[in-house]
Amino acid sequence: MRHLTRDEERARILREYADGGLPEMMAVLERQFAVLHNRAQVLLGLCGVIISTTGFSGRLVAGTNVYAQWLIISGVAFVLLAAAVVCWGVLHLRWLTMQIGADTAAWLATTLRYRDTKTNAYRAGLLLMLVGLALYAGAIAIMLLRPHDGALPAR
Repeated sequence: MRHLTRDEERARILREYADGGLPEMMAVLERQFAVLHNRAQVLLGLCGVIISTTGFSGRLVAGTNVYAQWLIISGVAFVLLAAAVVCWGVLHLRWLTMQIGADTAAWLATTLRYRDTKTNAYRAGLLLMLVGLALYAGAIAIMLLRPHDGALPAR
């Protein structure tokens, strides 16, 4: 499925919201930013869960062997990097009213570029978190497949 280019989207918004003017265009964009920020919050929540879980079980997992240690450390590093990318790239604020533009079309182009930059930061953060989660899961798999005395609590 083909997506509109940024210029095509700008032209469509200018055409469809011409009667309502800038306030209606801003309302549409505000809703898009709200969706993006809500998704960023979910991603940060997942990062928090992964980091908290590592605090409880990380030593046990890392006690399996050196491979598990490197996987869990790398996984947490990727998750922390994901959180940083999302915090700085998505949750960093610049208000719509602060966007520059000599006229409505120029303002809209600037704002769409700003939205797309935030969207790309969200996607990068999501990818980093998924890589971190995969590394973390790899460390857990090693622990479960290769337990040794002292690595798991005796029952």
